[in-house]
Amino acid sequence: MTAAVPTIRLTQRELDVMGVLWALGEATVHEVRERVDPALAYTSVSTLLRLLETKGYVAHRRGAGKTHVYYPLVPAEQAGATALGRLLDKVYGGSPIRLLAHLVDHRRLSEQERARMRALLDRPPSPDGSE
Repeated sequence: MTAAVPTIRLTQRELDVMGVLWALGEATVHEVRERVDPALAYTSVSTLLRLLETKGYVAHRRGAGKTHVYYPLVPAEQAGATALGRLLDKVYGGSPIRLLAHLVDHRRLSEQERARMRALLDRPPSPDGSE
């Protein structure tokens, strides 16, 4: 039996911050602020990072001087699974068909992406529901 994946709940702004950390691997408050929204106050970004650290989603190490360098503790895929589940339930009424239809109707998909979707749909489901 596999262990249940903990639910990760991120606000939109927290997701923006985590996106920077996932993309860069690690970043200072200044680097996160520049990539998320340079108009945000430095203290606001610092507070968000400390909150994410309190939640157990990020950690930090000492950088140059008094600078903290933050890095993610949770993988993007884990947060994505939680966010996608919430989106599926709240927006698409729990229907994967409606979500897939939206992707096909509103995204420009390459033939390679369409072929990958077909292959995934043709594959028998795994017993534990994972890919």
